[in-house]
Amino acid sequence: MNLLDANEPVIGAKQSRVIYAAELQSGFVNYDTKVSYALDLLKTKDKNALETAESLLRSCFACADDSRKRECLFLIAIANTKLGHYEKAIECCDNLLAVNPEDHQSSDLRAEIDRRRRKVAQG
Repeated sequence: MNLLDANEPVIGAKQSRVIYAAELQSGFVNYDTKVSYALDLLKTKDKNALETAESLLRSCFACADDSRKRECLFLIAIANTKLGHYEKAIECCDNLLAVNPEDHQSSDLRAEIDRRRRKVAQG
């Protein structure tokens, strides 16, 4: 759950942002470039950066093959957890577990989301 607790400065995403911006300007952004930039943004707790990461990952999910959809959906769940959008995050985990009930990583993430949601509810 390292990404859930990561709190690096947004400036840490500078290099991947430069690569992403260059590809965007050229008219084609590679899947791996988007995911790399999103991963760097997920290392922060900055709301705008996390929203950008979630948007990039949704874009990746829309065009990903089946083997990469799982990665995208898992990372979308992390973004939503860090944003405090627990219901969206749980929905992502539940979708992953519906496809693969033995997915321990998604199961562990879902348990952590539930723990955080309860903590927020308790004040």
